[in-house]
Amino acid sequence: MTAPQARLLVVDDNEDNRYTLTMMLSLEGYDDVAVANDGAQALEMLKDAEFDLVLLDVMMPRLNGYEVLQHLKEQGRLRDLPVLMISAVTELDSVVRCIELGADDYLSKPFNPVLLKARLAACLEKKRLRDAVLAHAARMESELAAARDMQLAMVPRSFPPPAADWPIDIHAFMEPAREVGGDLYDFFRLDGGRFVFLLGDVCDKGAPAALFMARTKNLVRLISELARANDGSMLSAGEIITRVNRELSSDNTTLTFVTLFLGIVDAECRGIDFCNAGHNDPYLLSVQGGVRPLIAAKGQPLGIRLDTRYPSTRIDLNEGDALFLFSDGITEALDAQQQLFSEARLEQRLAELTNANAQNLVEGVGSAVSEFLHGAPPSDDVTMLALRRLPGGGS
Repeated sequence: MTAPQARLLVVDDNEDNRYTLTMMLSLEGYDDVAVANDGAQALEMLKDAEFDLVLLDVMMPRLNGYEVLQHLKEQGRLRDLPVLMISAVTELDSVVRCIELGADDYLSKPFNPVLLKARLAACLEKKRLRDAVLAHAARMESELAAARDMQLAMVPRSFPPPAADWPIDIHAFMEPAREVGGDLYDFFRLDGGRFVFLLGDVCDKGAPAALFMARTKNLVRLISELARANDGSMLSAGEIITRVNRELSSDNTTLTFVTLFLGIVDAECRGIDFCNAGHNDPYLLSVQGGVRPLIAAKGQPLGIRLDTRYPSTRIDLNEGDALFLFSDGITEALDAQQQLFSEARLEQRLAELTNANAQNLVEGVGSAVSEFLHGAPPSDDVTMLALRRLPGGGS
């Protein structure tokens, strides 16, 4: 910030001091200089106009330098405004107090032109750097907010209602812990009437995890919809995951990995073919069997070994059965006392929601986690997906 671009405010109750200081500032090239006769007038001027630096006298009537400084630091807009204290040599103890209150530097009376030039330049350079940092932070915040919106737009947020010929009720929720995260979910129909659903968790958070999440999601869709077995038949859940892993493991120099659960509901809605690649075991909810984890052969996370093969498992999907998928941001949510929400609390809440529809199931678990956190910030991304077979269809 060059001298002519800086706008200064001189605050001093002594007219001679104000005149002397403004003349010296003019000689240094600072032509945009305003003056205030006391602290009260200075605060009024600061409310209505922008300044780059304030030269503030310590001892003044109505509001002294301490009180003005206190007012400045209490206001968010003026908290970072540089303040150069004006003091007599006998007021150095007062200057120390002002520095403790947040003043940037001081200038002793009578004014020395060399010190005036140096301290003004130092304060204004500090402000320039601070403004640059704040502008960069604001730009990053804006870009991350846009990235968050784009990431949330990548997962389906419109949930198809069940029908007589397709009695599948589904709902999902995703909330990144940071602006962007590494969790993902998706669901889509395939040719032949099959229905794919998935939920995953990338090993990290932030922008790198979000990019890996996007790549994983797109690979699952492409391979599920386009790839076929050698005999032309559609791929099983394990075969889809095997091919996705092969792509993610190729040239994975960052060693990023993702856990993933993928299920395929058959066209008759009677069963689910699924594969679990290192993810949390989902829960199966049924009127007869209650709540139990869906434990089956589990492969390692995706992106680690190129040649890993993943098995498929099939379960029956009876009328009224529900499947609840989640990321570890649920069970590992930490309250203010560093207590985990835990699988036990999740199972207890799911038992209370055994007959709930998919949306109420997701929202019911979400509210339980929020009540448990009691205002504590989330430590990890939170993602849930619930799927329930309603009576009718495929029976």
